Amino acid sequence: MTTEQGDSILARLAALSEDLTPREARAAGHLAATYPMAGLGSIGAFARGAGVSPQSVLRLVAKLGFPGYGAFQAALKHEVAMDLPSPLDRLTAMSKGARVHDFLDRFASRAAENVASTFAQLSRADFEKAARLLADPKRRLQLVGGRFTQTLAHLMALHLDIIRGNVLRPDAQALAWADRLADIGRQDVVIVYDIRRYQPDLVRFAAIAAEQGAEVILMTDSLTAPAAAHARLTLAAEIGMEGTWDSAAALLTIGEALIARVSELAQPRLKTRLARIEVLRARLRGDD
Repeated sequence: MTTEQGDSILARLAALSEDLTPREARAAGHLAATYPMAGLGSIGAFARGAGVSPQSVLRLVAKLGFPGYGAFQAALKHEVAMDLPSPLDRLTAMSKGARVHDFLDRFASRAAENVASTFAQLSRADFEKAARLLADPKRRLQLVGGRFTQTLAHLMALHLDIIRGNVLRPDAQALAWADRLADIGRQDVVIVYDIRRYQPDLVRFAAIAAEQGAEVILMTDSLTAPAAAHARLTLAAEIGMEGTWDSAAALLTIGEALIARVSELAQPRLKTRLARIEVLRARLRGDD
């Protein structure tokens, strides 16, 4: 990836390695380890992830040759936009590469890196806010996803329906989304899954839900995803892989982490609810 000035931001980081203060080096290390995710978020989130002050981040940005954080982000977004090949492009690139390592080792290593990078840059505060919204029994939950991500949305809905109830599962038919939107209001929490190549209808769904007062939580691959403009909280995962297709492993893991945290927050109601469910299951089996 290259910036409009010629050198990639990652290359500039490497060239600066000996000219940074300890705090700047820490910020640079965090950016390199999570590249490009840390730099796509707010300066506060970047600083928290690196364990430094926002001023240290600004000093690093200045040494990278940018007049401010906005210019730095614009260059980084340009790099990302230029580095989003289609599945066909990626398959062609793969066919030209040598297969010198075990495929499963390579794949597992990259998937693990995605998960580690995602959780390194994930805002703890935003994650906790999302979990508490999902755990609030007074809130109705609605989930929606795209062509591939609706499977992730459905999996989360199944778990949350057991944990707390009052959950509307994703509808695969986009024509039915208007029926859902008709009832969305201030007591609703809407979880939207949308990753590249982003679906315009999902972005519009998020926008309308937010207009009607719902709290929108976006599960995505970038803090700058189009639907983020309409979300109260955005939780982003690294999905890039070497091969033809992206990986949902990190996004799935964020969802599983939310399910686990909501289960904790739902105690002791959850224990009573699960016991009641088991009684009802036994009755349905005819055990009584």
